[in-house]
Amino acid sequence: MTLSSDQLRSQHDALHLAYRWFAFFEAPGSALAPHLEIFDPQVSLSGHQGRHLFADDRDSLATWFATVPGERSAHHILHATFEPAPRGQSRLNMLVAYQAVRPTGVQGAIIRYETELSHRPEGARFLSLDKTPILPDTQAIFAPSWAANRVLALAHAALAELLESDARLREALGAATSQLQVQANVPEGSPKYRALLSATDTSAAGGLSLFLDLEDDVSQPLPAVSSIIPAERTAQQKPLP
Repeated sequence: MTLSSDQLRSQHDALHLAYRWFAFFEAPGSALAPHLEIFDPQVSLSGHQGRHLFADDRDSLATWFATVPGERSAHHILHATFEPAPRGQSRLNMLVAYQAVRPTGVQGAIIRYETELSHRPEGARFLSLDKTPILPDTQAIFAPSWAANRVLALAHAALAELLESDARLREALGAATSQLQVQANVPEGSPKYRALLSATDTSAAGGLSLFLDLEDDVSQPLPAVSSIIPAERTAQQKPLP
């Protein structure tokens, strides 16, 4: 199915929320109050295909967040499918490779996430989320994901044309961008870092890569871009205006 431009923006908005959801767990100092705004007031969070209810509104979700261990963790979205639904809603389903660093070593799982979202002019909100582990992740080497998830949340927000998103980044990427990848090997919570953002386009065989210099405050919903440099440019060339 080919998505319309409005549906494509909704897909980017949904993915922007997903990457924000995961990055929240991955660095100390993340602020809870702005994070709760990505959820509907009557959001439900469940596990094991709805058999276990963790939260049924924002207040109980905040209580659940307080129980999450403060261990070092990573969340890599391996696959995601987006499906528009009636009445301004959608479904975003994902397979996520989860890792946690524990005294016994790195432990992980492949988790299936099934989510429903509402879409309004001010942005999307999660209506429900269910997370069900389906396989163990036996990768013994920890692969950090915080910086990549922060940058992907920023890029998808720009492509969704959200208010206060980065217009320069949206213009550099192009409106038809469909798939994004990020390389950013920096410690969780880094206040400044450089990331390589690669994109493919739905209407072209090729793609593009951008170096992004970012300033980040984990208490804020998204990082800020200080410069955008096409990857083929040399170090002497100036960033995009």
